[in-house]
Amino acid sequence: MRKYIYMILAAAALAASCENTADIVWSDTNEAILVVNAQIKQDQKLHFVMVDCSQGGSCNRLEDAQVSCRINAGEAIAALPVVKERVLYNGDIGKEFLGYGFKADLAPGDEIEIRAGWKTLSASAAVKVPQSVARITAVDTMRVVLAEEGTGGGNTRTTRQYNITVKDKAGEKNFYMLAVQDVYYRLDASGRRIDSLETRGYFDAKYDRMLHPLENELLDGIISDDNAYEIFNDEMFADASYTLKVYDSYYGVYMDDFVKFFEQFEEGDKYCMDRLVKIYTIPFEEYLYLKAIGGAYADLEFLTEPIIYPGNVSGGLGFATAMTPEVWTIEFPAQTFTGEPPFNAYRYFDPVPERPDDFYY
Repeated sequence: MRKYIYMILAAAALAASCENTADIVWSDTNEAILVVNAQIKQDQKLHFVMVDCSQGGSCNRLEDAQVSCRINAGEAIAALPVVKERVLYNGDIGKEFLGYGFKADLAPGDEIEIRAGWKTLSASAAVKVPQSVARITAVDTMRVVLAEEGTGGGNTRTTRQYNITVKDKAGEKNFYMLAVQDVYYRLDASGRRIDSLETRGYFDAKYDRMLHPLENELLDGIISDDNAYEIFNDEMFADASYTLKVYDSYYGVYMDDFVKFFEQFEEGDKYCMDRLVKIYTIPFEEYLYLKAIGGAYADLEFLTEPIIYPGNVSGGLGFATAMTPEVWTIEFPAQTFTGEPPFNAYRYFDPVPERPDDFYY
C-alpha cells in the first residue's frame, strides 16, 4: 500500500511543478549558491539575517559574509556577526553564532532591502513591514490537569491553560503565527521596574486542533505534524473568531540568561514577569515557507503534500520576510528572590486579573 502512496505523491509533485511556485532543486554540483534567510519582527529592536552557502549537496552556515540593510532607501546599516557564550554540558564555555544582527525601530510600511556577499557571490532581498490585521479580543486562563504523554493517562500534571481568542479581518484570506515572549523585571524598594531580561517564551500547543490537527485527529499523539512555528490560517474561522487553547510548557529560558540576570540579586529582592502573547500577521508566501520547513523535519513523508519552498532572494535562495504583531500582555505579581534563579518561573505565578471573573483557578 505504501508503494502506491509514493506513486500518487510523485504524480502530485509533477502537477505541482507546473504551478506558479518554483520547486527548489538542490544541486549536487560544485556550483556555490548563497542562501539568505531573515524573519524580521516589527516589535523587536535587534533583527537577524542568516547567510549560508549551498554547494556540492551540502549547506553550510557562513560567519564571514558581508551583510547590510537599507530602510526606506536610507543609508546602509551594517549587519554584524553576533556571537553569544553558552555553558556546555561538560561545563566548558562555548560560543553560538546567532547570525548577522542590525538594530532598527521599524513601523508598518517601512521598506527593507537586505544585501549579502561572500567571496564572489552576492544576493539580495526586499521586504515591506505589513500592518497587523489580527485582533486578540480576550486571553483567559484556568488551572487544569493534563495527562502526561505516553503514560496512558497514568501520570498527570497541573498546568495553566490559555484561551486566546483571535478575531479575523473580514473579506480577506489571512495567515497568522502564534508566539510568546516573557520579560522579567527586577524591582527596587518602591516596586519600580529597574532592570529587565527579555526571553523567548514557550507554549505547549500540541492539543489545539487547528495548530496541530494531525496529532489530535489522525494519529492521537503517536507522532507530531511538527508545526514548530505555530502557524495557522483563517480557513476554520474566516470573518469570525477562534479560540486557541494552549498550555504552559516544560521549556523555558536558557539557564545562562537567568543566571547572569539574577547574579545582581540579593536574597529578599523582588522581581516580576510580564507574558506577551503575540499573534503575527504573516504573508502567504511565508506561511508556505514555514509549513514546508516543518514538513521537511516531520516524520510524515507518507502523509504530506510535495514540499515546495517559495523564495524572494535575487541571486540566490532563501526567504526574507517582515511581520507585525497584535500583543496582549499578562502581568504576573511580584515574587521574592530566595537565593537561586528560578527556572520556568511563570509556572508558579498566578496572573493578575483585570476583573475578578477574568481568570479561573
